[in-house]
This record gives sequence, structure tokens and C-alpha cells, in this order.
Amino acid sequence: MSFNFQNQKVNVWGVMNITPDSFSDGGELSSVESIEKRLESWKGLVDGVDIGAESTAPSNAAITALMERERLEKHFMPVLKNWPKELSISLDTYHIATASWFFSQVPNDIPIVWNDVSGKVDDDVISILKQHPRLKYVLCFNPVPTRLETSDHMNYVSSKAITQSARTFFKTQFDIFLRHELFSRVIADPCFGFAKSREQNQYLLNQIPLLIEELASPLWMLGISRKSFLRFPMELNPKSPEAQQSLDGLALLWYREVLDKLTSPHTINIRTHAPVLTQSLKAWQHLSDVWTQKS
Repeated sequence: MSFNFQNQKVNVWGVMNITPDSFSDGGELSSVESIEKRLESWKGLVDGVDIGAESTAPSNAAITALMERERLEKHFMPVLKNWPKELSISLDTYHIATASWFFSQVPNDIPIVWNDVSGKVDDDVISILKQHPRLKYVLCFNPVPTRLETSDHMNYVSSKAITQSARTFFKTQFDIFLRHELFSRVIADPCFGFAKSREQNQYLLNQIPLLIEELASPLWMLGISRKSFLRFPMELNPKSPEAQQSLDGLALLWYREVLDKLTSPHTINIRTHAPVLTQSLKAWQHLSDVWTQKS
């Protein structure tokens, strides 16, 4: 659940991929029962759950909006009937048809977020946001030319300086939301792994605190959970328990590094496959407070 780390508010988001082919957890959540069990294990640990029904890993083929909807209807919609009112739902999709349908199904007393990994702020996005006043929008730094090319994002890795590209992207898209008076509902996301080389991802990790401090957005989503560019060596099997534990631990160290460097107050949403580990950040803050009181 949410906690304060220094002057940052931290929200925890658990990742649920109801896909057969996701990079590190494909096939794990293939039934209503498995989703309910995972949700129960996260009770008291997460503020929201990010649901994905299509894997956008470079090795996987894109699926249609109809196929995505069928997966959601089969595996997730039955769970929605007993969804905890205090738990936000984030839908990870770049399909306009899926987003429009899904958010119309969620009861009005459940907070909703659209995690649109396309990075394309088009008229359809603005229209859906205006139709659902409580809907928040994750703006992902993914420089693909069109929404339909989202799953082919690694074909669009640019040689341009990654930090400057991110800065330009966010400022340009922020202006669109400001014109439509929707900026307060935007959550900025560097979108690690999308249209970025291994080296660019790793460099951007180091630059994120500076970027967050510079840009105007008070809301950020940071998701590096079990990303392939964090594997050392690269040959590690991402589905092995050893690799997953190593990746989860490395991500936790990075989150703490970012939070330590931020000075202005923000809301930082941590997107993770292992929500229980984020409790270590909360415990670390408590320990730091004890040391400060006794010094």
C-alpha cells in the first residue's frame, strides 16, 4: 500500500499479465482461479493492479483488439464482479477499441487508469478521457510512428540522445493535455524497454531523477520490473527463480536510488511483479527516521 519515502508519496502497483507469452511470467495467470489467488496474495500490499492481455515483448506477434478482449472477458471480467472498491485497476492496452469497451464495464466506484503504451495522444485518447472523468492516463515515452506499430517498437530505436528525446516528448504531449484541461490526470512514464536499446535504457535509469525534477508532472509511473535490459549476464533465463529474484532486487535498489535523489514532492507509482519487496522501502524509511531521531 502507499507510503511516504522522505517527501515522496509512493504507490505500489502489482503487474498481472494474463498472456501466454509475456517475457517473465507468461502463462502463470491462465484462469480466473489463478488471478483470484494472486490478488489474494497481494492483499494489503498494493494500491492498484495493472492488467495486461497482450505481450509487447519484441519476440511476440501483435494480437487484435478482439483477441485481447476475449482474453479479458474469459480470465478477468469474472474477477471484476468482486473487485475491492479501494483497489485501482489499470488496463495495459494500446487498442482504442479495448480501452473504450473495458472502462465502460468497470463500476463507477472503482478507480481506473489507462496504461497506454503506444505513446500516441490522439483524438481517441482525448475523447475517452472526457467520457470517463475519473480515468487517469499513463503517458508512455514510446516514439513509435503510429499506434498500430506499438508492438513493433524495437524497429524504431533512435540514435538520438535518449534524455533529450524524453524531455522533448513529454513537454510536447503535456501541452496537448494542458490545452484540453486534462493534465492533472496524466501519469508520466519513461516506458523502459520500449523503442530503446539496452544501453539507452540503462543510461535513462541514471537520468530519471533529473528528468522528474525538471518536468512539470507531479505524477510518475516507474516500471522496470523484470526487464530484460537488467539481466547480467544477458543470457540469464528470465523465468528462472534465481533470475527473477536478482531482477526484483536490482529494481528495488534502483527505486531507492531514485527516491533518495528527488527533492521536490511527487507521487511515484512503482509497477512491480513483486509488491511484497516494496515493503523494504517502507521499512528503510522507518529505520532512517529512527536514526535521525537518535542522532
